[in-house]
Amino acid sequence: MNVSIRLLRYFIATAETGSTAAAAKALNVSQPSISVAIRDLEGLFQQPLFSRDRSPGMTLTHFGARKLVEARQIVSAAKVFEADDGAEGEEGVAGEISIGVFTTIAARYLPIILRLAKERFPRLQINFIEGDLAKLESLLSSQQIELALTYDVGLPASIDMECIAELEPYALVHIGSELARQPGPLSLHQLAHEPFILIDLPHSRDFLLSPFWQYNLSPTIRYRTTSIEVAKGMVANGLGVSLLITSTESPAIVEKPIKEKILRQRLVIARAKQITQTRTSCLLAECMRDGAAEVLARQMTLQNAEAR
Repeated sequence: MNVSIRLLRYFIATAETGSTAAAAKALNVSQPSISVAIRDLEGLFQQPLFSRDRSPGMTLTHFGARKLVEARQIVSAAKVFEADDGAEGEEGVAGEISIGVFTTIAARYLPIILRLAKERFPRLQINFIEGDLAKLESLLSSQQIELALTYDVGLPASIDMECIAELEPYALVHIGSELARQPGPLSLHQLAHEPFILIDLPHSRDFLLSPFWQYNLSPTIRYRTTSIEVAKGMVANGLGVSLLITSTESPAIVEKPIKEKILRQRLVIARAKQITQTRTSCLLAECMRDGAAEVLARQMTLQNAEAR
């Protein structure tokens, strides 16, 4: 039996949805078609792809998990092959690509990246997934996404990272506060004596607190939130100060640089080492670089305007 792309797509859909019924619905085919495809593949390999226990849903065996990675590679390559219609130039780029974006930076960077991609490659369909660091690592390792825009925090050696910017944390203060009216940078000592609003996400919380620890300071944490938008809203209502990396551009908030020398955070494009880079992923990576440069240029313009 020859393994077709159709069989691999049925297998992938079943693994991702957890059942043949859900896979059939997602692919708009009959459930028996999915079941036959799984049975044919297992017959070819003479090994089960899914365990047959009594628990609800279909769980991959160790062999099935390995074959899932290979199947995704083959289907991804097939998509690139199908999309190449011989059109010359970048404007002829077509097809589909899936990317990931770290949750806390998605609102700031993703719309600009999508705009640039639409302007340059109008025939390219981009699917994106927002997630925390653990989710993005899983998506990259399983090859469900080709690229991720994220921070260089806790990613394993199996992930390649290209640094496209180094971001320095800044203080977020209410526009009507004394700290906002103070010319020049703010000291960490000043921030440590204010009610502090912490972005309480894995990895993020330690990075945002580390500047204080670096100078033997302990901020007075008044509120914890996993949302940058909530933190901004709290600062805008005079409930405290915060320390962030991603620029906000909120009318009721002022971004102030930090006086002390503190660690910077690397903004990176992440890829799984085992996946072959396609022309599409290379072109989209360029949109990520240019999008990040546009965000940082806008942020620098605003800071210079505030300084004047």
